[in-house]
Amino acid sequence: MVAAVSDPPAQALDGANPLPRGVQLALHAARLAWADAGWDGPHDRVAVVVGTGLGNLDVVEDAHLRLVNSQRLSAATGFRAFAHAAACEIACELDLRGPIQTVTSGCNSGADALGLALDWLRLGRADAVLVGGTEAELTAGFLGAMSAARALSRSHNDAPEEASRPFDIDRDGNVPGEGAGFLVVEHPDRARARHARVYARLSGFANQAVGKRPSYNPFAPPLDIAPMVRTMRAALDDSGITPEEVSTVSANGSSSVFYDPLEAAAIWALFGADTLCYPVHSIKSMLGQTGAVTPALQAISAALTIHHGLIPPTINIGRIEPRCALNVVQGQALRVEVRHLLANAIGFGGYYYAAAVYSAEPPGGISD
Repeated sequence: MVAAVSDPPAQALDGANPLPRGVQLALHAARLAWADAGWDGPHDRVAVVVGTGLGNLDVVEDAHLRLVNSQRLSAATGFRAFAHAAACEIACELDLRGPIQTVTSGCNSGADALGLALDWLRLGRADAVLVGGTEAELTAGFLGAMSAARALSRSHNDAPEEASRPFDIDRDGNVPGEGAGFLVVEHPDRARARHARVYARLSGFANQAVGKRPSYNPFAPPLDIAPMVRTMRAALDDSGITPEEVSTVSANGSSSVFYDPLEAAAIWALFGADTLCYPVHSIKSMLGQTGAVTPALQAISAALTIHHGLIPPTINIGRIEPRCALNVVQGQALRVEVRHLLANAIGFGGYYYAAAVYSAEPPGGISD
């Protein structure tokens, strides 16, 4: 069950705070999620899982520059650079004493964190998990590396709000962003007992490696749809539903020249001749490619989409590229009952995929 949801406003950050930006983002988002969940039980069986692809890269880059310029490093530099710092700080501030883990698997880290949270609940290792993602990737080193890989948009610098164009014929790359998003995923019995406000259920998850393939070439990555189709099917199987029961797809849709057509072809392979009956949307059109945070933001969006019966639009589409011919929600949000939502995530380089299924409460109440 998903009970919580927000990403932190910029004014909440404290420039004097010695904690790295990504940790501050995570802390604020976790506070909002925890308050929204209204947890009233003991904290001994509440877990924390954080997904981050790059960790605190800003700290690492700053430490390097200081060393190059013969400047002293703070005694706290080691901890501040620690990728696990956000999870530690969240658990400490909120006095959470259950299992704790940081997942770092690139862009899919937030999705894999959610999958781990679901496993812990199913195995009985926790009654609730505060789970999410954080990323502060707008550093000189990261932007330089992505630019060298030609992964970033270059044609809309004068109108950056129009640069992220999933599935559009004029898209030319990702628009990087940063932020944090957290949720409280809770065991259904516990939620039922405390009359919790439930937005949606995290009902299935899968991640899959591609297997043997050529080494990564940023200019011509392999475009085999089979691994992505296999991952979506595995997530649906885990949730116990069929493709026909899906109400909408939250696409990876990153405005990538390569991966948008691949995802479109995989969606066609999953749904077949009825593909155009399924609404597809990409929140990255509005939020950019936020790395490990994106799957957590997709989870938040999925919860609210199901709760309010409103599928968000994909903006900045002038004309859909023929290879990306999908039923993309454009212009305005689409009001429709959403029973099951399938969310996709593509790992950078196309080595691995993840998918999650979010479902509405059944008519009789909360269910496993």
